[in-house]
Amino acid sequence: MSGEKPPVEICKGVNGLEKVVLREVRGSSAEVYLYGGHVTSWKNDHGEDYEFRLRITLGPGGDLMLTSRIRNTDGKPFSFTFAYHTYFSVSDISEVRVEGLETLDYLDNLKAKELVWNPWEKKARSMADFGDDEYKHMLCVEAAAIEKPITLKPGEEWKGRLELSTVPSSYRSGQLDPQRVLQG
Repeated sequence: MSGEKPPVEICKGVNGLEKVVLREVRGSSAEVYLYGGHVTSWKNDHGEDYEFRLRITLGPGGDLMLTSRIRNTDGKPFSFTFAYHTYFSVSDISEVRVEGLETLDYLDNLKAKELVWNPWEKKARSMADFGDDEYKHMLCVEAAAIEKPITLKPGEEWKGRLELSTVPSSYRSGQLDPQRVLQG
């Protein structure tokens, strides 16, 4: 027992910066630097060793940019899929409009990863961890690389980025009423 490391350890890392090391009994671990929230190591219970970094940037106009880098630090290739699951609190879903997706590929299938998602009333009622009316105040905008897994050879790096911004819109209040949309 004395040789076991604690499941959560706060310690000093490079340049004396504080980090949190998370350990799971089967061998998985993650190392997260508190300054900037950088994940600098993530090892799963399959023995794969890779580095994951997430940079979160808030621009002067309020734009949000998420940039992820995954580097294979292992001696063998590994494959993965990736998705940003960004959930937003909105005052009224019937007044929300998402723009800028016209040229992007997406899967229109609730069993796969959606690009823009809200469960609406019927699905919200069937979800155990979701309140019946919570759908009125949330929106999920996802960017994902899931259709074909990404394979990194030893030493290779993959970079993904999601940029989100809010802009004033000229649509009239009530124009996006879900009942009117569903009834055609």
